[in-house]
Parts: sequence; structure tokens; C-alpha cells
Amino acid sequence: MITPAATDGMTFVKVGNQITFRWNYTSLLITPDYIDVIATNTVNRQTYTIAANQSWQETQAVTWDTNEFTQTTDLPFVVATYTLMIYDAAKEPTAVASAGALGGFSNLQFGVYTPQPYTPLNEFKCATCSSGAISLHEKQALSILLGTCTITVLSFTWFASGVFHLF
Repeated sequence: MITPAATDGMTFVKVGNQITFRWNYTSLLITPDYIDVIATNTVNRQTYTIAANQSWQETQAVTWDTNEFTQTTDLPFVVATYTLMIYDAAKEPTAVASAGALGGFSNLQFGVYTPQPYTPLNEFKCATCSSGAISLHEKQALSILLGTCTITVLSFTWFASGVFHLF
């Protein structure tokens, strides 16, 4: 893969934007006539065709316009990690390649997300933030912790002071 490069880390695509995938082939002795490029995810187990029956070239590039895709299909994007698959159009994506032939590529993962609508700061409610006050469960945990510490200190003091010899 040339773009996005493996060294770039995880790539994220906002639904409605374009992403360009560029790659080249190495060690091919038997070149395919056509290739297919699809994206798939494990959440809804759907495949999204990016390019079908594209002519083979030594260096390839496809641009996926996710906005165009959402307007022409009833299959919505889900927020998930997708896997890019590039393979010989005459074979199945998971087919094992013979020596020198194109094997299916599925080593690039990227995230797809839908943006949230803008919320003014004074209306923002953080679902995972606390208000700063201690909750009932936190109070109970703190009480148990302080009680355990108090019993431990008193017990140690009683044994260390030698009071146990009086009995």
C-alpha cells in the first residue's frame, strides 16, 4: 500500500468524504486482467464495492466517494472498522493464489464514522463525565476502605503495645 501507508497508523474516513487508495504490485509473474476492490466489515457483514472489473496496472489507485455511495444504495454505512480487499476479479476474494499470481490482499483496515451534529457548549451534556460529587457507590466504597484502615491500625496498635499480655 502506498496511500494510506502502513506507517500512517489507523486511517479514519468521515461518511460523505472521499478516500484514495494507492498500491503497487510486487513479484507478479501472472498478471490478472481485471481486479476488484471492496470494503467489508464484521459489524453488518456487508461488502461495499469500491471498484469492479478495473483494468490491471502496475501501480493502481481508486478513489472511494462515500457520499455518492450513500445516495445510491439502501445499505447504510455503520460506524466500524473496515477491511480493504483487493483481488483478481476472476477469482474469489479468499482464493489461494498460485505461484507468481495475484493473491487477495486484505491487510489494510480503516475506520468509517458519521459525524455528530454541532452542539453549542452551553447545551453540551457529557454522558461519561461526573459532576464532581461523590456518588452513593463511591461513598459506600470509601466507608468500607476507611473502616478497614481503622480496624487495621487499632488492631496493630493493640498487638504492638503488648496489651494482649494482660489476658
